[in-house]
Amino acid sequence: MGTGQMMLAALATVLLGATVLTLNRTSIQHGTVLQQTEVGVYGVSIATSVVEEAQGMAFDEKTTEDAVTNTSGLSSTLGPETGENTAPASSAQFDDFDDFNNLNMVLNVQGVDQFRIRSQVYYISPATPNTASSSRTWHKRLDVQVTSTASSDTIRTSFIFSYFNFR
Repeated sequence: MGTGQMMLAALATVLLGATVLTLNRTSIQHGTVLQQTEVGVYGVSIATSVVEEAQGMAFDEKTTEDAVTNTSGLSSTLGPETGENTAPASSAQFDDFDDFNNLNMVLNVQGVDQFRIRSQVYYISPATPNTASSSRTWHKRLDVQVTSTASSDTIRTSFIFSYFNFR
């Protein structure tokens, strides 16, 4: 084998090595992107589930059985009432929308990741829906935040629940 052929063989080996390394790097990056996507889909699904569960509840503890016709009849303190706590990380005892205030629980999805779910509920004015109202109104906002250990992203979603009483 001549010097020219040796040079061509060495160049071919270098090119093959570079191609294999590039493919390997691309494969690893693709796996990371797939994992991030899976974690993101689960996070969005969890946040949506919390909002949907809250939507199915009564507007206020005072409206679970009877109608309220004045905002002064609504709860002044938002959050779970006595006996409605989140330990051990469950909302099964909740019966109204604002019970989700200060929710802080961990959900383990086997084979995916561990997710932390936090939520806040507060009264709002229709004129300023992104700002908490200092007084009781017919509108409450739920902000849900989901984080995970495998992702640097935070999933955030909000929902406004309004109370209407039809006679």
